[in-house]
Amino acid sequence: MGQRHVWVKEKFGPRKLPGLLLTWRQGTDGWEALVTWVTADPEVIITDWVPAERLGPVGP
Repeated sequence: MGQRHVWVKEKFGPRKLPGLLLTWRQGTDGWEALVTWVTADPEVIITDWVPAERLGPVGP
């Protein structure tokens, strides 16, 4: 699977931030994706493993 754009739900907040999904792995608690996204502070870029339930598709 190639890279794709996703929405990343904040861990402790209501916002969804645009991200780029890089790859998947099976974690101990389910599927996780390695995602890069920009936080609400536009100068902070994060790359981290995110549980699948915090991700959503972009577009229809």
